[in-house]
Amino acid sequence: MEFYTALGYRAPSAAATAQTTSGVASADVSELPPLGPDDLGALRERFLREPEEVLSLIRQDLGAPVSEGALVHVLQELEQSLREPEAALQALRQPAFQARASASLPPDFTFPLMTNEIPIDSSRTRFEPVADLRGWLLFSGRAWLHGGWHRAEFRRHDDVHHATRFRYALREPAPGRPVEVALFGGFGTGEYPARYVARQLIMRGERLEYAVHLGGVYYAGRRGEFDAHVAEPLEPLLPVTTLMTLNAGPEMRSGGTPFYRYLDERRGASRAKQVQEGSYFCLASERFQLIGLDTAYFEPGRHQEPALLSWLESVLKEGRQRGATNILLSHDAPYRYGEARHAGLLEDLRELAVERAQVDLWFWGATPYGALFDRSAALPFLGGSLGHAGLPVRAVTPGLKSPAPVRFLESHPRFPEWTDLRLELGNNGYGSLLLHEDGTLGLQLLDWRGNVRCTAQLAREGDGPLTYQHLETSESEP
Repeated sequence: MEFYTALGYRAPSAAATAQTTSGVASADVSELPPLGPDDLGALRERFLREPEEVLSLIRQDLGAPVSEGALVHVLQELEQSLREPEAALQALRQPAFQARASASLPPDFTFPLMTNEIPIDSSRTRFEPVADLRGWLLFSGRAWLHGGWHRAEFRRHDDVHHATRFRYALREPAPGRPVEVALFGGFGTGEYPARYVARQLIMRGERLEYAVHLGGVYYAGRRGEFDAHVAEPLEPLLPVTTLMTLNAGPEMRSGGTPFYRYLDERRGASRAKQVQEGSYFCLASERFQLIGLDTAYFEPGRHQEPALLSWLESVLKEGRQRGATNILLSHDAPYRYGEARHAGLLEDLRELAVERAQVDLWFWGATPYGALFDRSAALPFLGGSLGHAGLPVRAVTPGLKSPAPVRFLESHPRFPEWTDLRLELGNNGYGSLLLHEDGTLGLQLLDWRGNVRCTAQLAREGDGPLTYQHLETSESEP
């Protein structure tokens, strides 16, 4: 177990644990255990039988071109490590086996929010799709082998125990007092970019009335990962900010049980602002609606469950009837920059979002880069990718084809180019949405160091659709 702990595994409490057949402690059936020796052998055997299928599954989940050679090498390395855990543990402690970067952090590198409480280790490669393939295999491998884990019972809005029907009040904006909402996805890593995003949210204090995590707790949405990567860094928000969290594919690797547990703990700690009961919701005022979807529980990246579609249809219809702006929030994306085809999620919601045009603005968290998209004849809503709060991913390339017109694309690296540090990594960040009493919206995209990367004003002209009235991007290096 010490070998797993050295790689970042947080075991559940002794009272909640049981031994699996592979000898790895797990929280009974409540979350996905790490890959043990027996499972590692089974995964290797499956890879030998179905190499393309296994590679495709891993590439899809990690969003990276993992090569056959890289997978073979890591499988062999892990087999050796699990046969000789003490030797592997000693190797992990040696500098030669630590992650390396292109250079050390320059002594004159600084920014206003920088603090010793959140050290910046530019050599860290944890959660990187290829460099940390060992970690992804150990801590997500059982899901790839078995197709998931024991699922928690799904919570429905029409259950007698949920009188709210998962609809909650959104404060009405007042003159000089807009409602601020932070939007961020892929936050659940516990790494320094995510913690600097959390620091910014906390520093906003009572001005930040709502925050929505668009999903993504890594590696596999375990209890220890929720505790360390989400609950602990966001705890100072809870007395003053209503926090909502969406379900996502990583959370479902542990069946959703730790996800629901976190909702209950947050709500049950006598905090009046914490109201979320289920994995989907609607925060509504007279002029605005924030509608969160679950695109993971029933099928990854889809929203086909009839009862949920009916609930969404009624919420969108009510918002449209009173002239409110319908803002859809999901983990998975309706489309992706650089891909010509729309995603299955858009096909599921085509009637509501396209044919009836009942969605004005849609934000999602599955794509790990910051971007804003305009409307088109085929896509009558504005879009935003905000899945870049914590995951380390390669910087996106400008100029690729896009299903919708690109208005902003975060293509800068995580560190300024003058540092010569990890220039292949994309810049992390989040979005801040301001809801004004006249029905207009303000939107900012900020990076993990607090630099404003893009500012936009959104409004309607008469009864027309929501449009960008003004958009300004930062051309300078952040």
